[in-house]
Amino acid sequence: MSRRELVEKIEETREHMIRLGLEEGLVSNNTIVVSQILDQLLNKLDKISLEH
Repeated sequence: MSRRELVEKIEETREHMIRLGLEEGLVSNNTIVVSQILDQLLNKLDKISLEH
């Protein structure tokens, strides 16, 4: 996955998490799972940034 694709995926996931948080609440299991996925994506981006 390219850096650009990763950034796009991060934005999509962030928007999805916000929608879930508004619809289901910030402590719903779905919101938490998407938040964890977002964390993983952000960690990947950070790792890519450090390598370049």
